[in-house]
Parts: sequence; C-alpha cells; structure tokens
Amino acid sequence: MTRTGAHENPFSIEKAIEQINALESRLNELSIFTRRPDIYPFDTVAGEMLAKAIALCRSAILLVEHGYSDEAYGLCRSLYECSIYLRYITKDRGKLRQRSNEFLEFGLTSKAFWFDLLMNKDSSLTEEERGNVERYKAESKIPDDPKRVTQPWSGIWKLVEKTSKDPHPTDSGDSTEALREKDRALAYTGTSAYVHCTQPGLNTYSYEWKEPILIKKSWTPKPDTVSLTCMVTQIHLNAIAKYCFFGLGIAF
Repeated sequence: MTRTGAHENPFSIEKAIEQINALESRLNELSIFTRRPDIYPFDTVAGEMLAKAIALCRSAILLVEHGYSDEAYGLCRSLYECSIYLRYITKDRGKLRQRSNEFLEFGLTSKAFWFDLLMNKDSSLTEEERGNVERYKAESKIPDDPKRVTQPWSGIWKLVEKTSKDPHPTDSGDSTEALREKDRALAYTGTSAYVHCTQPGLNTYSYEWKEPILIKKSWTPKPDTVSLTCMVTQIHLNAIAKYCFFGLGIAF
C-alpha cells in the first residue's frame, strides 16, 4: 500500500472508488464458491455482506457525485451496521456457525409480523388464499411471534455499542476502545440523524429569516458530509472485507 503524504487527505471520492474497484476485482478473481448453508452458514452471510457492502459504497459515492452528500452519509450507517454485525459474528470462531444461523434465520422468523398483518380478521383474503398462506407458514416454519421483527436478530440489545467496545482477533495493535468509540460516533451516532431526519441531519436544508423556501439543485453540506462519507466508506468497506475473509479462513 502506498503511504500517503503528510498533508494528503487519505479519504476522497477517488480513493474510495479505487478501493471499491480493487475489492470487487479481487473477489471476482478469487471466485469463492459458497458451501452447503446447513453446514457452512457463514459462507452465505459473507457473500451477502460483501455484495451489499459494495452496492452501498457505490450508491453513496454516486450520491456524493450528484451533490447529495448528506443522503450518502445517512446511507453509511447501513455500511457500519454490516461491519458491526460481521465483527460480532466472527469474533468467536467457536460461535461462528451459531451466530451465522441466527443472522440468517431472522430473515425467516421476522416474516411472522407480515403473516400476522396479512391474516388479521379485516384481511380481504379468500379462504383458499388463507389456506395457501397457512400452508406456506407451516412449510417454512414461521413462528407465531409477530413482535420478533422488532427485536434484535442476535437477541442482544445495544449490540452495536457492545460489539464496538469489545476487541476482535483481527484488530491491529493500535486499535483501542477509545478509537472504536470515536469511530462509532461518526459512523453510527452521527449518521443516525441523517437516517431519521432529526434536526442535525436537516441543517444543510435550513433557511434564514425572511429567506424564501426555494428548492435548489445544489446545497452546501453542513458539516462536510462529503469527507465523512468517503471516510466511513473506505474504513468500513475494508473492515467488512477483513471480517468476511477472516470468517472464511482466507488471507486478507
């Protein structure tokens, strides 16, 4: 890796694109085949996460290039959460299979919410359609708990906070809890305002007294969400790849 100069910004749109392209090329060259999910569930998790991470990064950079860096920064929270989930899943090799299964099974168990919504007494489904839905539920082993979708897939509340504090086997020597806390502040707490549209995430679009409400094609982000987006994108795309390769037993 080329060492950046003392005054060179290590985070930029160009460097982010270069990193995305490099990871995509390497993955395609490796041509990793996923194994049986009932035996090697992490293969499926890794494949999903790597593909999703690259899609998120490309989407964020595209938004930045078109003048929507605030929206790109909000998207970075999803990238950080992918990173944290993988950090948790791969932290203990002895629990890799169990945690991978828990992650994958949430895609099925969370369907109980939609099943309950679909099958309520006010539903317009015919008897035949209800029978088909019931059969699908039984065959898919969907549980009867519609509130499962509102609960953390891991069963651990505040998973992001706890996992970011705990060390991981792949951490570098200079990784400390204090540094990881700062990272979480920028990539999770900071981005949340842009996801949930609370006031900090709307400052770019605020108006001065007596200023007319006009929708402009270009806005000046407050703060500099261009740099923040590039930083989170580069750091956590690398982290996601690192955790996936670690879980798969491939040198990173």
